Amino acid sequence: MIVEKELKAIPEPDIYKREGKNCYYDTYRKKLIEITPEETVRQRVATYFENECGVPKEMISLEVPMSYYVKGVAGRADIIIHAYDVENDCIFPVTVIECKKEDILLTDRVVEQATRYCDALGGKYIVITNGHEMKMYAYQDDSNSYVLLDAILPYQKMLSDDYVIPDLKTEKLIRLSMEELKAQDVLMDYNEQGPWIFGSDSSSDIRSFAVNFYQALLDIDHRLPAKKFKTFELLEDFGQRFLDYGNAGGGHYCGCYRSFLVNDRFGETQIVSMCIFGTDSNFRDENRGSYTSLVVSIDRFKTSHNSLQYNVDRYAKIHPGNLMNFKHNGQIGGFKSADVISKIERYGDCLKVSDVGIELGKLHIDKLLYLDDKEVSEFAYKLIEYALLREEVRRDRKKRDFH
Repeated sequence: MIVEKELKAIPEPDIYKREGKNCYYDTYRKKLIEITPEETVRQRVATYFENECGVPKEMISLEVPMSYYVKGVAGRADIIIHAYDVENDCIFPVTVIECKKEDILLTDRVVEQATRYCDALGGKYIVITNGHEMKMYAYQDDSNSYVLLDAILPYQKMLSDDYVIPDLKTEKLIRLSMEELKAQDVLMDYNEQGPWIFGSDSSSDIRSFAVNFYQALLDIDHRLPAKKFKTFELLEDFGQRFLDYGNAGGGHYCGCYRSFLVNDRFGETQIVSMCIFGTDSNFRDENRGSYTSLVVSIDRFKTSHNSLQYNVDRYAKIHPGNLMNFKHNGQIGGFKSADVISKIERYGDCLKVSDVGIELGKLHIDKLLYLDDKEVSEFAYKLIEYALLREEVRRDRKKRDFH
């Protein structure tokens, strides 16, 4: 089946620049992906199956490691289409799609690669395409082989006749009230429901702030407004992403982050994400205590990592009137704080440096926090700017070491 006209009629995703490379913003993976001929085909094919074949967006996954499904299986599937198992409340692979760039012929070797992946996953269909031609095969039990179909099936026909596409609506976030945020038993119960939001050694005020701010990050009804500063421009609030970022010490911060698309002062596009975590006092037997850490991370191609791990217990101070003041000394492991402070003094727009350190903002913690509230948004902008300028300090060091 020739699909070149249909695929090329599909608009490319938004394009941004990062590390000197043009990137798509992939709405399926929710990340910036370097543009290659294969990626262009992959994006168009995913959109084709969503728009033309009726596949729900949440049932489409791109560049999926096979080991995610079957331990020990190497390789990555370009696109996997899933179905929903109502009885077991889970999704499972139905169709494996192998995408090649336009100058690659769809030979038997391409079919073999797709069938190998599909067999490992227990799927039913394979699709191979080079952006010009597209072929779909169905597995036949009686012959134990894949048979070429004469058309690309719509999603409903990929599924059993009695299959009903579930309405997977996002659950509405129910914010805790201020009374609940002050009740320690409520906070402790909330903290035990998933990854810790505050440390067990954190004070009652910090526990209340941590849950309040965490729920503000989860609240997609309130978006951080787009705004331009001298050091960066916030282009879009992307909402939630489930992410795992590590640090140089081997720690992992896995949870639901709030992500923002920004252009830095060099015109490069970055994705900055933030979340709040309670740390484990027994990590590596270091006995540092269990504190609350505000984490701001930056996506890069291969080195996505935490740019800032802010120890709320150590650096944030409570003032009369339930005002929490956030300051920092500029510390980065292995770097001089003076390098960070100097960078902020020279380029900071949102941030200011005082005699007590870097001013990250103030929040009244006796009210519910929302990202579109002026006080909270200014705090978020400062965290983003701080993360970006800290990255500059790291890059400056690498350039000096390289030369």
